Amino acid sequence: MTDYHQQADWTTVNDHQSPINIDTANTVVINQYLPFTMNNKHHLKLDRDDGTTIQVTGTGHASIFNRPFHFAQLHFHWTSEHLIDGATAPLEIHLVYHTSIGQLCVVSLMVKLGPADETLQEIIDNFHPDQETPVTFIIKHWVSEKSYGFHYLGSLTTPPLSEGVEWVVITNPLVTASVAQLAWFKKHFPRNDRDAQDLNGRTIEWYQE
Repeated sequence: MTDYHQQADWTTVNDHQSPINIDTANTVVINQYLPFTMNNKHHLKLDRDDGTTIQVTGTGHASIFNRPFHFAQLHFHWTSEHLIDGATAPLEIHLVYHTSIGQLCVVSLMVKLGPADETLQEIIDNFHPDQETPVTFIIKHWVSEKSYGFHYLGSLTTPPLSEGVEWVVITNPLVTASVAQLAWFKKHFPRNDRDAQDLNGRTIEWYQE
C-alpha cells in the first residue's frame, strides 16, 4: 500500500512530476474548450480497494486532443492533488486513459461541494473492502461537452512516478460531491494526496472561455 506519510522516500531522478500547483498568472491562455470528448460507452464493471482509494475499472473510449484513447480505470483523491492558485478542491477524480501504443493521459475532475451525485453514491454503496464487486456505471454525465481547464505534461502521482504522462485538469465537471459523500471518503480512506511538485519550466495551457 502506498504510504503518503513517507513521500520523501518516493525516489525519482526526474523533474517533470505531478501533481502541481497551477499558477493561472503563468499559463498560456487558449480561448476554446478542451478537446476532450468521452463517448457514451464508458461502462465501469468492478471496483476494488487498494488500501488508499477505490479503483474502478472498465471499458470506454475518448478523443483527447483529437487522438483516440482507451479507458483503463478511475480512482479518487481527497483532498485534490492538484492546486489552482494554491487552493485545493475537496475531491479529485482521475480517469486514466491509454493509447494503443501505451501513451498515458489522466483526465482529472476537480470536484466541488454540491448536491450528491447519484453515480458516485452507487460506487460508495457498492464498495466492500478487499472485494471485487461486479457493477455497471455510466459516467459520461460527469463531464460537460464544453470542458475547461488545464493541459500539461507530468507523471503518475504514485510510485513508480513514471513521467511522460499527459494531464487534462477539468475545472467545470458536472459531478459534485455532498458533505456526506466527502465524509464517507474521509472515514474509509486516509488522506491520499501527493504533495505538489516543482514546475521546472514546464508550460501549462489554460483552456477557458
